[in-house]
Amino acid sequence: MKRLILLCAVFTVIEGFALAQAPGLGGRTIHGRSPAAPAPGPLVSLVQAGVDAYNKGDIAYFENAFADDILWVDEDGHELTGKMFALYFVNRQVTATPKRKMSVHDVATGTWGDTAWAAFAYTIDDGVNKRIGMNTTLFRKIANDWKIVLIHGSINAFAVPH
Repeated sequence: MKRLILLCAVFTVIEGFALAQAPGLGGRTIHGRSPAAPAPGPLVSLVQAGVDAYNKGDIAYFENAFADDILWVDEDGHELTGKMFALYFVNRQVTATPKRKMSVHDVATGTWGDTAWAAFAYTIDDGVNKRIGMNTTLFRKIANDWKIVLIHGSINAFAVPH
């Protein structure tokens, strides 16, 4: 029993030293968070196409990309169900004044048969307000196209009207 207690104590001390050396956190640890973004996967080009369409105000892209039964949950809790509402929402964003520009980084994607996901950090900047956050998008393969069936966004600040 003494050996077990000693082993647990040694393990706790070693773990404490290892966690104190967490890079970029000033010695603080964040539990449940990976140390680096996962490697990009096969759908990075779809993410970039969506960003390009957003920046160009290309609503036709989104008409083709959104599934009829899409669900979009935005950063302040709105649930947009169906293609019509999602198109209305994205149209309001891409036609806003001042013009918004989106950039993304740390894109990660994965696929499971006819289902795929993409997650990325984003910045939307209109020169006055800058929204920084994370987005997760779920795709479903319909015929030969990946259609967006779920979008969830979260921002690193209080939600603002859009």
